[in-house]
Amino acid sequence: MKRLILLASALLALPVLAAPPVPVSWSLAGQWRAHDGNDPAFEGWRGTDANWRKLRVPANWYSAGWDHQGALWYRTEFSLPQPAADTLATLEFDGVDYFADVWLNGKRQAKHEGYFQRFAIDITGDLTRYNRLAVRVDSPFEDPKTIWPLHKKQVKGILNQHDSRPGGAWSPQGQDANSGGIWAPVRLRLSRAVAIDNLILRPDWSQGLDKPTLSAELVYRAPADVQTTLTLTAAPDNFTGTRYQQAFPMSLKATGDTPQRIAVSLPMPDAKLWWPVGYGFPHLYQVTATLRDDAGVLDRRRSRTGLRQVIEQPDNKGWTVNGTRVFIRGTNYIGSPWLSTMTARRYARDFALVEKMNANAIRVHGHVANRSLYQQADERGLMIWQDVPLQWGYDDSDAFADNAARQSREMVAQFGNSPSIVVWGGQNEPPFNSPWMEKRFPDWHKDLNRVLMQRVADALAEDKTRIVHAYSAVEEHYWAGWYFGTLQNLLEPAKTAIITEFGAQALPKLSTLKTIIPRKDWWPASTEPGDPKWTSWKYHNFQPIQTFKNAGLSRGDSMASFIHNTQQYQADLVALAAESYRRQRYQPVTALFQFMFVETWPSINWGVVDYLRQPKAGYYALQRAYQPLLPSIDPVNVQWKADQPGQIHLWIVNDQPSGLSGARLAWRVKQGGKLLEQGEQPVTIPADSGNKIVSLPVTPTGTQPLQVESRILNAGGKTVADNRLRIDVLPR
Repeated sequence: MKRLILLASALLALPVLAAPPVPVSWSLAGQWRAHDGNDPAFEGWRGTDANWRKLRVPANWYSAGWDHQGALWYRTEFSLPQPAADTLATLEFDGVDYFADVWLNGKRQAKHEGYFQRFAIDITGDLTRYNRLAVRVDSPFEDPKTIWPLHKKQVKGILNQHDSRPGGAWSPQGQDANSGGIWAPVRLRLSRAVAIDNLILRPDWSQGLDKPTLSAELVYRAPADVQTTLTLTAAPDNFTGTRYQQAFPMSLKATGDTPQRIAVSLPMPDAKLWWPVGYGFPHLYQVTATLRDDAGVLDRRRSRTGLRQVIEQPDNKGWTVNGTRVFIRGTNYIGSPWLSTMTARRYARDFALVEKMNANAIRVHGHVANRSLYQQADERGLMIWQDVPLQWGYDDSDAFADNAARQSREMVAQFGNSPSIVVWGGQNEPPFNSPWMEKRFPDWHKDLNRVLMQRVADALAEDKTRIVHAYSAVEEHYWAGWYFGTLQNLLEPAKTAIITEFGAQALPKLSTLKTIIPRKDWWPASTEPGDPKWTSWKYHNFQPIQTFKNAGLSRGDSMASFIHNTQQYQADLVALAAESYRRQRYQPVTALFQFMFVETWPSINWGVVDYLRQPKAGYYALQRAYQPLLPSIDPVNVQWKADQPGQIHLWIVNDQPSGLSGARLAWRVKQGGKLLEQGEQPVTIPADSGNKIVSLPVTPTGTQPLQVESRILNAGGKTVADNRLRIDVLPR
């Protein structure tokens, strides 16, 4: 009974005798006890846990040092003084991957499915002075013969199948390094008579952008009817400004076992709006909902939000934020397969790199991250395309569709207060839209998961304050130069307004590579994928077929040349694609997302930043191609021939909401030490524009690469943007 004195190191400051004041909450973080739970006959909620191993909570069990598949039992104990008679006790889990079966003091409390949701359990009737909490957590290994990967049964997206996971997407090792565990905070909350489980905030623009109204919905539980006053306050969080507040007397009905909802509206005339990076300041409000009666506060819930209007205009005219058109320069992002390892500080580090790359948006690819990601994005004005955690194929039953739709609604309710989320995205490459699956899976059919996709899309569309993209289609994934086609295809007209993936793989720098591939496997005998030394590389996501066959890359004669060749190819591809699609702004392109920003574990994949957060050449190439004001270079052809004339088109693309007058566009084209073309031209650059300025006839005189430089100078002669392009030249 020694461990029955403290709340797993969480209640050290709690008075020993006095009843705790309410509302109040405590963290249950610390060293819990854990035991293998895969034996269904083992009842981990009973008996002693003295011989169980210690395991950190919150943490994914893999990141905490336990490589495990299936179920684990978790246990902890805590004590607290006897609460007052009208106290409600709530156990709140912020995220358990994937199934949770919760027991308190020998009594089963609740079951929950879903890895990312916050869920609350009323433990009022079973709370004592000394308490024993047990949780069976199950993150199942899905049978590769019957379920995984086309008929998955867990709504986990990239966390249990993806190209960037340990083992890759399709190998027998593709489910390695399981993400299971109590990975997000656990709290004990005490309130009086009422418990507020969620505060849902949405802006209402029916009176115009200068007269917004904040709609607030409280999800609450109450064992009996309650006469109360709800006070809703919206106070500036990251700026100095007006504080808005209103009181609403109301009668709350008893809820029984099902939480109920109440809705109120708070007018916020002349409120400061949340703006994305590059367009204004991301004003945020701290919103507090407080329930009171004559004796004082019953419960309180806080959440931060921002007021912004997002509209997708018809006919590829673009997205607007607060009435201003915004072109999306984005990148796909996964911080880690083990979400507990990503802290606010680590997200801030990554997002600083994203912004320095001149991106203004991320696609949270195929998963829901921890809450720190959204908080950091809100503060920085970084826009988010938020996917549901559905990647490729799933159980095609109505029951699974119901489950996925429910979890999608929970995602919207729990994360929708973040103004940075401007898009809800549905399933990524659903099977019915992926005919390439027919060759891989004999049970594929043309309607597989079509109902699932629609049910989820309908659930997302219930939020009227955001853009909803029903699913991420293969037609929006522009993989020319890697999975098919050549670099030349990237200069062709785009067929979709939204481009959610494009890119290529590249090796990281040598010092990083040494931490990934064992030295004995560094140099396979050949570039044929069947060489056994490539096994280690492929486990770490490297794709030899695409590298050597499709892209036609050479290793050269050393690891240094191998790294250089792959990094140069990735840099050339992402810059060529990004500039091509930016020149097609609104004809038809409205948004593009490079795949992907950072490698999520010791991996060799599509990241332009390696897993140690060291940028590759592709990062700097994209940084140039994503400049808000870009002197874009169109080579027309990616390979030229000696002594044959060609043309180079010079463009100015301006994503900024302001223009530039009295400017000049200057250029030079060199080959070796010879200057082939040079000139400049006065230009007036409109806001939110893209125009071809000049076409240069150029004839290379040998096989040395052409070097094209272009820059924009302001009225004072200062260079405000510059660009460069190397064009390979073949023999005639």
